[in-house]
Amino acid sequence: MLDKKSILVLKTLNKLSDGNAYKVITTDEILSCISSRSQFDNDSIRQIIEFLEKQEYINIKFYEENTYCYSLTPKGRILLEQDQPKVRSKKTNMTIVNYLLVGCSAFIGSMLALLIFFYLI
Repeated sequence: MLDKKSILVLKTLNKLSDGNAYKVITTDEILSCISSRSQFDNDSIRQIIEFLEKQEYINIKFYEENTYCYSLTPKGRILLEQDQPKVRSKKTNMTIVNYLLVGCSAFIGSMLALLIFFYLI
């Protein structure tokens, strides 16, 4: 399982990638996309990218001094899809008042139907 920093770097790589194609990126671009609150530097980014490649979340085509050519693997994309919070559908909250209103409306409607039926016949 990945730690929070690795997941953050993987999300950033996914955001910067062009689908399934390889993308050339520098560690400075990654650092600019990650919030300033996090404590990353070029060395920590390099270590996380190497770890993600060993775990087969990304595929590195080549690496030169702080420059990477990478693409996300299906395993990495699946991890990111599972990590996203699921949107819950809003359920209507039927309270006792709503049930009473529906019951009274049904009763009044049936009484009106009976009155109309008996006066027309």
